[in-house]
Amino acid sequence: MDPFQRHYAYHSTYKLNTAAIMEAAQFFVGEHNFSSFVNTSRTSYSPNPVKNILRFDVIEMGPLLQLEVEGSGFLYRQVRNMVALLLQIGREAIPPDIVPKILASCDRRELAKYDSAAPPHGLCLVNIKYNEKHLHLPAGCPPSSFGRHHTIRKCKLPCF
Repeated sequence: MDPFQRHYAYHSTYKLNTAAIMEAAQFFVGEHNFSSFVNTSRTSYSPNPVKNILRFDVIEMGPLLQLEVEGSGFLYRQVRNMVALLLQIGREAIPPDIVPKILASCDRRELAKYDSAAPPHGLCLVNIKYNEKHLHLPAGCPPSSFGRHHTIRKCKLPCF
């Protein structure tokens, strides 16, 4: 691996089966409950775990594999967990058809049997698409407010 890419790519010491990774990645496409692929943090709340993956492309770029995921939203460490599982499949440690079984289980412990999250280096957010109607200021907001509403309320506390 090019030493200049060590912070921008993950180096696998194993030869990877690209066809198996491509096959397994397609199981993620569509609307699924990704509870099996979320790590909970101390500060996290429970968002809706049902997400829609629009595409999951595996692109060979010489000695590198580029994984591109587009979806309606992602849970905490969801992409890193999906990539870690795909790396195990690419090593041929587990078969590609394990993905639907893990998705159906909706249990993080099921995924933990196979691997932990992939490291963060190499993971890049490329683009965010917002619904245009969410970008307009609410009625009555000055342009300098960036859509924030400020209210001042008075609170009376009894003194004992």
